[in-house]
Amino acid sequence: MIDEKKKRSRIGIKDIAELANLSKTAVSYALNGTGRLDEETRARVIAIAEQHGYRANPFARKLRGKNFGVLAVFASVPSSMSEVVANTDYFVRLWQGAVTCALGRGYMLLLAPFGTGPDMLSNMPIDGGIVIDPVQNDPTLTHLNRNGLAAVTIGRDLEAGSDTLWIDSPHGELATRLFDLFEAQGARRVGAILSSPAYGYTLAVRDAYLQWTRARKQTPMLVEIESHPSESAGCDAAMKMLAGKSPPDAIFASLDRLAAGVFLAAQRRGIVVPDALMIAAGTDGAESRSAAMPITALDLRPEALGSAAVSKLIAKLEGSEDAGGEMLSGDVLLRATTARHPT
Repeated sequence: MIDEKKKRSRIGIKDIAELANLSKTAVSYALNGTGRLDEETRARVIAIAEQHGYRANPFARKLRGKNFGVLAVFASVPSSMSEVVANTDYFVRLWQGAVTCALGRGYMLLLAPFGTGPDMLSNMPIDGGIVIDPVQNDPTLTHLNRNGLAAVTIGRDLEAGSDTLWIDSPHGELATRLFDLFEAQGARRVGAILSSPAYGYTLAVRDAYLQWTRARKQTPMLVEIESHPSESAGCDAAMKMLAGKSPPDAIFASLDRLAAGVFLAAQRRGIVVPDALMIAAGTDGAESRSAAMPITALDLRPEALGSAAVSKLIAKLEGSEDAGGEMLSGDVLLRATTARHPT
């Protein structure tokens, strides 16, 4: 009999062999459908394994030189935000680019539930993974590295000294293009509403914003939203910013839903967009395209990001990828919220 400690832990082939009174090799043959075993013995081993909750260790199989032909995509978001984030335009387009590339290269792509923890990853039979927007000491990335699985991040790993392969967008440079656009259109007090500083893209935009305002001797008007970066959170932040003694005449919001909240705040305060307040978003999506007034936004080309990440991961698996990362380009999509009329 298996003692209570083993019952609470993962049961292995050795335990099944003890229960079946067989060698580990015979049990392995029975579970894998190989070797010369009679059907009665094979069926008995399988029944014992099922009764005791045995599950094959995919990493042990991989160490024996067997690839699965399966890649996984993960996103470092709290489980409370998983449903909202998974349905955003950015992630849907990124997934489309990634899965198209993977299938074209003969790999299956698994989209792990957002918020998946390391405890769930141990049973995923994959060859490698893509982690979207890793946080510092990212648990998913740590799990992949610890188990010898190839990994690529979309957004650079914030861990100091990390040699993880990455694909990224030039968030700071693109945001600066919008700050310059505001200025060219007459703005003199530019504010910024950003998402959590746990993510690399927020840090890149924050650094670019502070450098831009410092060069112009402008007092920064900066809010970072630590909680769920929803439209209502963007609206609340903008309402406070616009109620100040010297309110901004342009606001950059790092996500399209935050920018939609800024537009709502302007409406509530009776501020005319874009004449009295210009608005731009750091990502493009349904919220920016279908707003009552379409919002100027950055196109980060998520399909290209997804495709490039898969290509880099497969190259790593096939032994042809050098260490390092790759920065892709983006673009500014000009819309009504920055289209001031010439004076």
